[in-house]
Amino acid sequence: MCTLAVAFHPGSALPLCVAANRDEALDRPATGPALRAGPPPFIAPRDERAGGTWLGLAASGLFVGITNRFGKPPERTRASRGALVWSALAQPSAQALRDSLSGLPGSRYNPFHLVYADAERGFITWSDGDSVQHVELAPGLAVITERSLGAVPQVEREARLRQAWADARVRAPDDLERLIPALTLHDPRAPLRGTCVHADALNYGTRSSLLLALPSDRRRARMLWAEGRPCTHAHADRAALLRALWP
Repeated sequence: MCTLAVAFHPGSALPLCVAANRDEALDRPATGPALRAGPPPFIAPRDERAGGTWLGLAASGLFVGITNRFGKPPERTRASRGALVWSALAQPSAQALRDSLSGLPGSRYNPFHLVYADAERGFITWSDGDSVQHVELAPGLAVITERSLGAVPQVEREARLRQAWADARVRAPDDLERLIPALTLHDPRAPLRGTCVHADALNYGTRSSLLLALPSDRRRARMLWAEGRPCTHAHADRAALLRALWP
């Protein structure tokens, strides 16, 4: 996944709101979000080539998402980054996940940015393939791509997404559809600079899209999912999945 935006406002009526697009090889097999057994149970899509996932929501209220990180070339002998997300969703809280990652060796996975938060705490754990760093999320909007945290500067995509988010004025779960334009930004001159990527000649592009609102009252939580590019595939409401996660 290459664009991940997390609005983190602990103590508010809407402590966590997420918008995410996954950019991947067009022929890489994957299945959409489903309730996974855990324990504890969680909602996540699945990468059917390597296993694991690129994002998920656990019954504890913990959200976890990952992006690749530009820099060091990937090594095929390393563990799947998708497996890292899958196992992370078993943790009971963002703080517990942060603690569990304290001794993570930098050589286990290819470079990544792991973003995780619940209603109380949020963190980014990232690796350049040699060492692992941890950053606590400050209240506000965090935008993470494969180029973040000093990997390869690219301010255009982040700036445009931040402006689109500000224009959306999301204050409650019922406002979630207002964020769709933030996930359908295109740059005809440089397709990889948009949030919605069309690079068919490279067998690459945006494959799916998530919008998630996690209010303090879980009964009002909302999840929208587009199985395909969000500019051509509608975001469908996945209320049934949330009801299964939180009966």
